[in-house]
Amino acid sequence: MRMKTLFRYFMVSLIMIVAVACEYEDYPDPIWDPDATGGATPIITSMDPASVAYDGITMVTITGENFSPVLMQNQITFNGKVAEIDTNLSTQAALVVTTPVVIPDAAEEDFIDNVQVLVAVQGAYEGALYDQPFRIERAVIEWGSFIGEKPDKSPNAVAVDADENVYIAAGADDKILYKVDTAGERTEFGTGLASITRDLKVGPGGGVYFARNNPYVYRVPPEGGEAVRSPRIKSKIACMDFDMDQNMYCGGKNDSLYLYNPTAEAVLGVADADDYIYTTLRVYDGYVYVAGVYDGTDATVTVLEAVWRHEILAGGMLSTRELVYDWTAYAEANTQNILSMVIDMDGIIYLGTSEGDGPAMLTLNAATQELLPFYDAVLTAPATHLSWGTSNFMYVARTMTNSTDELPTGAFRIAHSTESAPYYGRN
Repeated sequence: MRMKTLFRYFMVSLIMIVAVACEYEDYPDPIWDPDATGGATPIITSMDPASVAYDGITMVTITGENFSPVLMQNQITFNGKVAEIDTNLSTQAALVVTTPVVIPDAAEEDFIDNVQVLVAVQGAYEGALYDQPFRIERAVIEWGSFIGEKPDKSPNAVAVDADENVYIAAGADDKILYKVDTAGERTEFGTGLASITRDLKVGPGGGVYFARNNPYVYRVPPEGGEAVRSPRIKSKIACMDFDMDQNMYCGGKNDSLYLYNPTAEAVLGVADADDYIYTTLRVYDGYVYVAGVYDGTDATVTVLEAVWRHEILAGGMLSTRELVYDWTAYAEANTQNILSMVIDMDGIIYLGTSEGDGPAMLTLNAATQELLPFYDAVLTAPATHLSWGTSNFMYVARTMTNSTDELPTGAFRIAHSTESAPYYGRN
């Protein structure tokens, strides 16, 4: 009886299957076409740069064949990390990307060799691999081994001599001026610093000058040792730089910018600065550039934070202050201030900023008023103090309010593709 019942169920099921099969005779075409060959396989014919790039920074042009004319149908990866295609600069034959960040923060090495560069094209079954060795290096590396030594050693200012030795002022409990050679080895060099060194410059003959936000500047001799104090200049000196005659312009919170002759120990007021507080100063192309804030009560003064400049006149006197860039035009002006400034050989101004919501550094083209983030993929604010070496390296001291393993206080070397404007203190 049980067998008969099972047989009936089987026959009913078979009849239903046949009926359904007869009813649905027109199936859609299969999604996968077994005869399809796919699009033409892409080919990489060259890359520029061909062998070395900086992590998260370098713009790379990949030239080749069989790339898609729809640019976003191409995908470029470096060790599996996707690089964003610059649609304004790319063509079907040459894809322009910026290297993504591929070196892990915790990596012991500052480079990765044999990075796999792959171009994949939508519709093509195979991608294109770059067949030459390709290396990615960090653009920003620690310098002087200060990380992890806070609060005893807290870098807050840097300067560079003619031999690319880097001088780093450490504050907090340390108050030592360190010398870091070209191999990154650190030795003690000078004493007499304060908890915070506001500015640090290498001067004529190899002496190292610094400002402590008091009425003096200080000089550590070329051979190192105890700092010697200058004659009283005025009120609070926070920033300084040398002109081509090896005189020093000084600024801070004063009634004037001052010209100080270290040889004659002579001081001269050269431009009104009443109610202005300057944080950084740079001599460039016949001008003294300053950045800071207006701290007065005159309601007619509408530019409250900015980069300004004064033309250098006969006898070292300065012209009336003229505006270079109104800081309120910057989107993060409410959260960040200008702390430091350097200028490159083309006149582009690099601004180091305080902790806040924006990047650590910005580039300012004074002629076009274009303000752009610099190395924001690998630099985190603040950039407390900047100095440019003799070639394509910049150095930055970063003093964090609360140093952490992820965002430590330290000193760093930054590789760049251009060089500094003339620096008269070491020339």
